[in-house]
Amino acid sequence: MKEKQLSSNELLQKAKERSGLSKEVLRQSLHSLLGVISEALDDGKCIVLDNFGSFDLRTVKEHTVTPPPPNNKPIVVPEHQVVRFKPYKNILCYHIKY
Repeated sequence: MKEKQLSSNELLQKAKERSGLSKEVLRQSLHSLLGVISEALDDGKCIVLDNFGSFDLRTVKEHTVTPPPPNNKPIVVPEHQVVRFKPYKNILCYHIKY
């Protein structure tokens, strides 16, 4: 699975090659953008990135799971929130536009 991952450094390097901006400017921009997205989700807002997708916060109800043997004692998972990403229908064509 590791060979299919793209680290943030590799992502920034590719963006640098494409945009001509410095890696440090891109790193600061990325961290700022992710911080704003995180704050907006904390405030209960949905984030929509045009032609890319949307992020929203969902509440998962409390439920019980039973792991496989030998530790098959039921575990109660409390109610919690998860971030959900819904990609734009043509997300795989995004690189062609930009």
